[in-house]
Amino acid sequence: MSATAKKVLVGNIEVTPLTSKQHRRLEERVKKRHEKLRKRYRELHGKTVDWVSYSFEDGSLYIAIRFKDKTDFSLRFSPQIVTDGIDLSDMSSGNFKLIREYYKRRDE
Repeated sequence: MSATAKKVLVGNIEVTPLTSKQHRRLEERVKKRHEKLRKRYRELHGKTVDWVSYSFEDGSLYIAIRFKDKTDFSLRFSPQIVTDGIDLSDMSSGNFKLIREYYKRRDE
């Protein structure tokens, strides 16, 4: 790529294409990231997926990944995000000025 790379507009943002050196560095970072992810669940790497199923029971989401060798990788999620408050504020002066409070959780 030449020293004066042509800039391109993407939407209304000016973007300069990557140089060869930047591209190689990016590819190396992606490769390292993929290697790290492969090591996360070593027992699963290289297996062939047969099917994926999910269900919602007793307030929890269950996801099951079944492999061709009849092993099953399961994930269980329980909702823990709780809204404490919802409000609208004016920050134009740099200070927090409450305009309206829509919701405030009651302490139990």
